[in-house]
Amino acid sequence: MKRIIPFAIFATALLVLSACGQTNQSENQSSESSIISSEPAPSSSVQPSSSSSSSSQASRPSSSSQNSGGQSYVNDQLSTADGLVIKFKAQGARIDNIKLNGKQIAKDGFTVGRCANRIANGKFTLNGKEYNVTKNANPHSLHGGGSSWQGNFANATWTKVEQTASSITYTLQDKDGKEGYPGTLDATVKYTLSETGELSIEYFAKSDKDTLYNPTNHLFMAVNGNTSYDNIKLWINADKYTPLNNQIPTGAISSVTGTQFDYTTEKTFDKSKNYDDNLVLNEEGYRKVATMTGTTLGLKIDVFTDRPGLQLYKDGSGSICLETQMFPDAINQANFEDPILKAGEDFYSKTTYAFSKVS
Repeated sequence: MKRIIPFAIFATALLVLSACGQTNQSENQSSESSIISSEPAPSSSVQPSSSSSSSSQASRPSSSSQNSGGQSYVNDQLSTADGLVIKFKAQGARIDNIKLNGKQIAKDGFTVGRCANRIANGKFTLNGKEYNVTKNANPHSLHGGGSSWQGNFANATWTKVEQTASSITYTLQDKDGKEGYPGTLDATVKYTLSETGELSIEYFAKSDKDTLYNPTNHLFMAVNGNTSYDNIKLWINADKYTPLNNQIPTGAISSVTGTQFDYTTEKTFDKSKNYDDNLVLNEEGYRKVATMTGTTLGLKIDVFTDRPGLQLYKDGSGSICLETQMFPDAINQANFEDPILKAGEDFYSKTTYAFSKVS
């Protein structure tokens, strides 16, 4: 009896505590579902026009969650008080779309990897061993290979490990041998939206074997908010580019002077030309490398990065991609910086797209 009585008391207490816990959980869920962000949304240098105030108000969060620090946020969304709203998806750790006062200005910014751009014939040699990676842009491998041209990372479901009022972080473990690449790679992508409308993308990675790693984001930007290439101005801080043969660099690094790639001074975007080409960015380190401006919405997008190259891509339906990356097929080109990530080393890179009003 001395053992039975305490156990009965203990069991009764557990039932009471469980009932209380369920009540508190129900109250918390009810409260959480009705939260409207108690903290002011970050301010942005993108200023809405007076005629768009109703659109801006409509795009503001109607409900949110809270992280452990008590910050309120809308799931899979970052926004500013001035109507810049960015939505994300776990598939491809992607920027699903970006709207300014209800007008879509960018979409489908999927994460690219393991190796952005093309690898000639899907082959490379690392540490004396030849590797064959998936060919998805015959006869080459594009954006890491996989079942579609977007690449393996873009079609993988990443895990959202953290979200705050100003950032979202995704992770992915890419197993040894996936699409033919050596090493198990742990990759992280963190998006941060500042009060001044700067969307920063930070890439972190580590592999247990020497491998290739060259990530980028394939954000399709329609700076006019429509399908027109009219009235777009472009500046790219690149004096040189890498000429192509069958979509693969020849190995040469040539001057942009006299070519369609010369945007060393700001000028109107040449909509008559096709673009899917790598420009060799001037300077090193994290710096401003490009500016794209559209007069229709009065929107300017500045690009900052620590990468050596920028892929200028025109999709033909009003969007332009400015993809920061290593050079195409760099692993097979003797005079290009290679994208090798050594086993156990920490990879880090940062690119920022800053949205602002044309001054």
